[in-house]
Amino acid sequence: MKFNDTLTTLIKQSLEVGATPALMGEPGIGKSSFVEALAYSMGTKAFVLPCNQLADKADLTGARLVPTDNGSFKQVFYPHHVIQECIDYAEGHQREWPILFLDEINRTTSDVTSGALTLVTLRKMGLVTLPKNVRIVVAGNDKGNVTTLDEASLSRFAIFHVEPDAATLMSVLGNDMNPWVKTVLTQYPALIFQKSTPEAIVADGQDDDDSGNVTMADLFDGGEEMNQLTTPRTIHNLSNWLNTADPQQLAQYLATPVQIGDREVSLLNEAIEAFVGDTMFTTQLVATISHDLASNAGGVQQNRVNVPKPNCYRNLKAAATATDLAAEISQLTDNEKSGSLLYALKESENNARLIEQLAQATTQIEPEHTRTLIEMVTSQQVDRQNLESFLEIDAPIVNQAKPVLSAFL
Repeated sequence: MKFNDTLTTLIKQSLEVGATPALMGEPGIGKSSFVEALAYSMGTKAFVLPCNQLADKADLTGARLVPTDNGSFKQVFYPHHVIQECIDYAEGHQREWPILFLDEINRTTSDVTSGALTLVTLRKMGLVTLPKNVRIVVAGNDKGNVTTLDEASLSRFAIFHVEPDAATLMSVLGNDMNPWVKTVLTQYPALIFQKSTPEAIVADGQDDDDSGNVTMADLFDGGEEMNQLTTPRTIHNLSNWLNTADPQQLAQYLATPVQIGDREVSLLNEAIEAFVGDTMFTTQLVATISHDLASNAGGVQQNRVNVPKPNCYRNLKAAATATDLAAEISQLTDNEKSGSLLYALKESENNARLIEQLAQATTQIEPEHTRTLIEMVTSQQVDRQNLESFLEIDAPIVNQAKPVLSAFL
């Protein structure tokens, strides 16, 4: 199943009924990025715990023997700091469904995997119980050097075998994606995941699925050579590099021939293959860059902005009177107020009353919501009437935002 809106809907529905989704697929295809975007779309946060970084079960459970007053010892539990952060956040934001994301659950020791499975089943870690509003999502690899899960373990999950989706990657990166990369993925979306031909011997960069810990199983594709992959992770790294590259320098690379094994290619090919391997994606990207440098053409395509709808928003809209609405708003956290204001500005309905009360009650727009608001306004994906209503309000957050937002009216 591709990382797209359908998968997002299915995962949300699984979480609503209390199931634990398990995203299983190749390394580097964007499982971590998907879960973080999922949490944002739900108006909450994801707390990522890379299980493959844990040396043993004690790192997960925090089990320790401590001395007592009578000279004996007792076992106490100090949950991993990511788990504790998730618990603390959930207790302070009880209307949200924060996600505890156990990443790489089967690319670790069997002892750690067992501890993670216990957390999923019992929702407890020693004496500490997960709050009811915490939702758990796990991810792992279905190939390579992994800990095999038996049928009893698998029955604890709703298992989704996932594969990368070009449209999703473009949506997640938005205007940060390099225009040349976007052109190739738009024309050839199937090139989002490919394995390299044997000549390219390179090393992977930053890893969004395992926080930089690259394993040999991620890179070996049989034989004795390490072969780079074209995946959402490596495409993202390449896109960042191209965004900082000097076009004149790229033109020089393109004009410089090099020998790689039996192949004679350009230095630009070699540089791009360092990120994404010797694949058809590289071939199409070099052709696109070559054509663009020759014609000085290019451009950035617009993407749909992802605006999360907080769980509390339905109650706000259902408030019959201004007094009822004020009472509902008074119970919201800062994050809920900020997220609700953002969604009210986006929604194609007359939200003037709701926007005014939220603007008066909100002390600041959260940084992530601010970035989303700017994307909405610059891409004209905000409701113009609601934006005008917002800018007419005399409130500190409006006065702060007005100089920037007014330029787009």
